[in-house]
Amino acid sequence: MADEEPATVFAFPDYRLSSKWPDLPSKPHGQFFSLDVVEAAASQTSYDIISSLREPSHTPTHEFFTIPDALALPDLNGHAEDDDPSQISEPLHNTSLPDLDIIDGLWHKGDDQPAANAECKTWEAFSFPDIPQAAPLFITEAGPLLYDAALNDEHDPLRLGSTGHLVIQSNPYLAALLALTLGRGSVFFEWDAKKGSFVPAEGNMRISGYSTEIIQGLQDSCLKSGTTTRFLSSYVQLAYRARPIASKVALAKAVDVLLLAIQQQFGQRGAGVRSLLQLQSLVEPLESMLLYLRDLVRSVSRMRTDEQVLSHIYTETEKLENERSLLRALMCEVLSRVTEPWTDFAEKWIGVKAEEGILLDKNSLGKGFVKVQNVTKVDDFGFETDEREYVLDETRMPSFVPPDVALVLFETGKTLRLLREHHPGHLLCHTGLVASKRPPEMKWLFDWTSIETVRNEANRYEKDMLRAVLRTPAEDIIQPEVEDGLLAAEQSMLRVFGNDGTHLEKQLLASIQALDQAPPIAVTQDVLSILLEKCLYHEDEHLEKDASDFGLHWSLIPLHSFGPLVVSQARLINREYMKLLFNTHDLREHLRVQKEFQLLGNGMFCSRLTHALFDPDLETAERQAGVALNGGTMGLRMSGRDTWPPASSELRLALMGVLSDTYLPATLQDSKPLGSEHSHLPGDLSFALRDLSPEEINKCIDPTSLEALDFLRLAYKTPAPLSPIITTPILMKYDRIFKLLLRVLRMLYVVGQLSRHTSKMERDGRDPGEAWLRFRFEAQNLVQSVATYLFDTGIQAQWTRFENWLDGVQAELARADADMNVEDARVISPDEVRDEHEKMLDRIMTTLLLRKRQQPVLVLLEDIFRLVLKFARQVQLEVGGKVDGDASEVVIRELYQSFRKKVGVFVTVCLGMSEKGGKGGKSAKRDDDGGGKGEGGEAHTIDRLLVSLDMLGYYSRPRF
Repeated sequence: MADEEPATVFAFPDYRLSSKWPDLPSKPHGQFFSLDVVEAAASQTSYDIISSLREPSHTPTHEFFTIPDALALPDLNGHAEDDDPSQISEPLHNTSLPDLDIIDGLWHKGDDQPAANAECKTWEAFSFPDIPQAAPLFITEAGPLLYDAALNDEHDPLRLGSTGHLVIQSNPYLAALLALTLGRGSVFFEWDAKKGSFVPAEGNMRISGYSTEIIQGLQDSCLKSGTTTRFLSSYVQLAYRARPIASKVALAKAVDVLLLAIQQQFGQRGAGVRSLLQLQSLVEPLESMLLYLRDLVRSVSRMRTDEQVLSHIYTETEKLENERSLLRALMCEVLSRVTEPWTDFAEKWIGVKAEEGILLDKNSLGKGFVKVQNVTKVDDFGFETDEREYVLDETRMPSFVPPDVALVLFETGKTLRLLREHHPGHLLCHTGLVASKRPPEMKWLFDWTSIETVRNEANRYEKDMLRAVLRTPAEDIIQPEVEDGLLAAEQSMLRVFGNDGTHLEKQLLASIQALDQAPPIAVTQDVLSILLEKCLYHEDEHLEKDASDFGLHWSLIPLHSFGPLVVSQARLINREYMKLLFNTHDLREHLRVQKEFQLLGNGMFCSRLTHALFDPDLETAERQAGVALNGGTMGLRMSGRDTWPPASSELRLALMGVLSDTYLPATLQDSKPLGSEHSHLPGDLSFALRDLSPEEINKCIDPTSLEALDFLRLAYKTPAPLSPIITTPILMKYDRIFKLLLRVLRMLYVVGQLSRHTSKMERDGRDPGEAWLRFRFEAQNLVQSVATYLFDTGIQAQWTRFENWLDGVQAELARADADMNVEDARVISPDEVRDEHEKMLDRIMTTLLLRKRQQPVLVLLEDIFRLVLKFARQVQLEVGGKVDGDASEVVIRELYQSFRKKVGVFVTVCLGMSEKGGKGGKSAKRDDDGGGKGEGGEAHTIDRLLVSLDMLGYYSRPRF
């Protein structure tokens, strides 16, 4: 069985055989374990066996089991090695031996143990321990001494260029690099003020085991990081100099927090650095972050306004949108911090936060995106008006704010100032009450969860404020109270006058005691510090979660961050101000006054005004020498006088009571006209004189001219609460419409008098002639058709649409108060009402041919009116017998020919306008929907004038 192979599984081994591997000696009795146990036991005594175990053999043997020299047991009886064992007085087995821990004694022997040499452990040596290993292939594997010797060799066998370089100790060098990364100098690295950077004190230095080229990369990174850290520290220190802006100060504070957190994190981890690789793993993430902050600070330092800084930082953060790294999280936090001054002003502007210091009003210069200046408004004809107004400075609005949110933000604050000015006791004017409802903060939101939370908080705040406002009627005026903070500050002041010495001494001692106390230590950790602690050297869980979630698109972040609070506050303020305009300030009544008087919508007023201006049967208001006024109904008698214009006293006498007698308030329509209980009209409406140029004054001198009444106008003073709705440019548009309508009113009276003169001629038996009759009939048809078109189509239709729109606005306000459904309710702001009001007037002016591009058509119509006035004057002279009948007939025939020709041209022009409007149906449709400014209004309404003026083609058909 011994001849069988060892791999045979079922073979029975012969335990007497020795191992095949060791080289056994020829004499088996020389081994530790003899093959013949009996013979060995007989030849050796027990003492010999113990002695053989105790005394090491120094002769080389080939025994398989041999005790090494290092493990040789000492003499247990305390005898020396060369003592004879026969001298032992007592046998070994009778000796009482102490217990010895042989193994522990060997390990703690100390200096007697040989020093263990370092070995290069390889997997090959571990797998094949008996195979001799080859010498190191690379010089770097032979140890640092051999590598340093090769580097210092003058022949430079490695060609690394490190010959003769200074070799320094590793630990001081690593400590110097650690300090250098934090921007601190050392023996090896110094700060060069001229270059503005750190430089090595020795040009060529290295540590043992590394070449200068290998170290140079890490050294350059540390130099760059140290220089950048020193630059950022200098920026923080200089941030408050040279009139700093708020955003730069906020950025400097954020950089300061980052530098402090970096020093803490780097200092803690740097204490355990023992190699260059460990140092490199710490420096690499810091270097990229510091260089990014340096570039950001350099680009921001050249900017002069907060808006430029905010826009730039937003753009830089947007570039990191698709990165899920620590840098993106840090930049989002930096953006939030830098935006805080702007959001703080925005919150104060819309009234969710109390204003401190000097309040922003129209007497100041403005702040941020709100500018206060004299606004010059110019209409189509170049008329200018200056008003002190709040103006939205779009250049000072950050680029990330959506335009619609920016407009709503500005209009909300502007309306709030009007509410504070005219209703200081309103609940929305008290910042303490607003703060008690806990409105959400205006801040950046970068995830859907925060956005949904803020949206719910904004809706909750709006409902709470609406309930508080509805519980307190708007008419109840709340006296403004002193703010708690101001009162506390005033009480804490050291008052000298009015206090005795004992009280002053107590206050002084209390102040000294308060100053002696240590300042409170902020224990809260900054968000930037927390981010750096969690994510600087390892990925944090929330960054990985953000990478897995469906992120919010960056363009939507500003809208969802600032929109909910701005919209909620805008709905609250606009709702309350519009309710006050409709209920308290009676906006509808003031608009009705404009319709009835400026637009001649009151029939009684038109009748009284016509008689006061043109009726020759009234008593004259002109002063005559030696003639006393009778005190009856007086008028200007324009058609029966030669002197013109009338004096101011005549105007007062003739127009006295025309406005007050014809005005009927909406609440008194069922009773009686304006009586003694109403001392004035809305807006102090009255007649006034219009400012005219010298050329216009010369035209007014002739009573027979079309411009004879251009000096007369209506003066209306807009109440301050209604100033957002009825502005000066709007009143100027009303004035231009009134000027044209007054001419049309005169033409209606003139053509009405033509019928009376014709009847008189027939009663006297005189033949007026064919030209007379044709001219009278066609002139009457023209004037009445034009007047019907202007009043019905041009004014009444547009005004009815505007009133229906106002009814819808009031209905929405009432529904919002009843349902408390703030999310679905659409609240119209005063500026929107003003825009709709102005659009309505623009459509009216377009229909009335008062737009600048329609002036040729209006001039043609005015020339026709002048021919009618000349014809009426000629008829008046002929009826009065002041001119000969034949000569008058020739003049009338010439006027009629000119009239026919100009009316034909006017009809042709109107046909062209109608055809042009038919091709541009889109503009007309937009105007019908209220989306335009009336540019295409005449396109679909001039047809109505053509139908009434020339339905059968009397003027437009060709004649041969």
